[in-house]
Amino acid sequence: MARIRLPRYLRSKRLRDGATAYFWERPTWAKPPAERYGRRCPVDSEALGQDLAAAIGKADLLNTALDEWRTGVQGKPAEGTVEALFAWYRAHDRFKEASWRTRRDYRAYMEIVAGVQLKTTLFGQRRAVEVTAAHADAMYRYLMKERGKRAGAYAMQVCRRVWNEAIRAKKVKDPNPFSRMGIKMTAKKGNRANTRAEYDLFRATARAEGFQSMATAAAISFELLRRVTDVFGYIMDPSDEERGFFWEDYTPGEMFVMRQGKIADAPPQYIPLRGDPDPESDDPEIRERGPLLYPELEAELARLPRGTGHIVINELTGKRYTEREAIWRWQAIREKAGLPKGFTMTGFRHGGATELGDAGVYDIRPVSGHRTLQQTATYNKATQEKARKAGTARQRHVAERARAEKKP
Repeated sequence: MARIRLPRYLRSKRLRDGATAYFWERPTWAKPPAERYGRRCPVDSEALGQDLAAAIGKADLLNTALDEWRTGVQGKPAEGTVEALFAWYRAHDRFKEASWRTRRDYRAYMEIVAGVQLKTTLFGQRRAVEVTAAHADAMYRYLMKERGKRAGAYAMQVCRRVWNEAIRAKKVKDPNPFSRMGIKMTAKKGNRANTRAEYDLFRATARAEGFQSMATAAAISFELLRRVTDVFGYIMDPSDEERGFFWEDYTPGEMFVMRQGKIADAPPQYIPLRGDPDPESDDPEIRERGPLLYPELEAELARLPRGTGHIVINELTGKRYTEREAIWRWQAIREKAGLPKGFTMTGFRHGGATELGDAGVYDIRPVSGHRTLQQTATYNKATQEKARKAGTARQRHVAERARAEKKP
């Protein structure tokens, strides 16, 4: 009996009960953030059941949709439409220069706006030059009702940005129908600052659960005021390979060189790990080399097997965490520790900054990595000295508070 040749990307799998099931697997080159003609792939991997004939028929349809997306035959927006304008903006340098999170959010809201059903067509199929302020107001009222005030306001913000760029490029005429809508976006409540006691409990729980990586991630964020995306080094774009914290950049008890992820073309940041020598100390090491400024951080790093490459690695995969994996693991540890729902991973950075402020350090840029236009190429030298002073003041503050808590 001749062997049946399966369509592209259709795979068979033997189940535990001996039956055979079929799956259509979207190729790697078509997975997000891959785009063709300004669009993401419209089909995803899918289980097709145990009926071979039905699976082949569905796989043929999925392959056709994949090919049409790849070649632009299907779904290429008509010239001059709102959908075409969105596709043009997604290819614009301003869009490409934004962070991956901003691009993801903007892309999602453009799809929401383009998909709004009008009386006879979709909003994305309307001619962009015909969109008026009245249309913008109606769109906002509709999205606010369907998705909430904040989502409606954010969608209008995205549209305003697209139209501003389109006006500059003379693709549509001024005035911008999405400008001066009188929308007030109320910022959501700021991130809660995690306390040192919560920080200690989270790390202890993470270690007990077998996830030293999460304890180390918390220490990097809390002690060095690092962004979550840099701590875990999420890879959303090829350039993200260089984001994060690497063993090669860490010299125990001496220096941590950090690569800035969010700030384009930012120079490396040098964080001293010891304070100034204290000739009056009873400890010979402190007399000669100075005290450790981040003992909790270095203790967590010492619990990991030193290797090469990125420091924070998922124990289950041997690779960097994805955003979904990190969120899921962090939430599991939070629940195990009995920490409140307002306790967030970002809260470690806020907690560390708050602790520095309590210690009397108000310019946290030498530690946090923030910078202004006034900073120059000589900033690194000044930064090292400021970072040393900041770490020293912080350790003094922590020690004084611990002594105060022990008093009856």
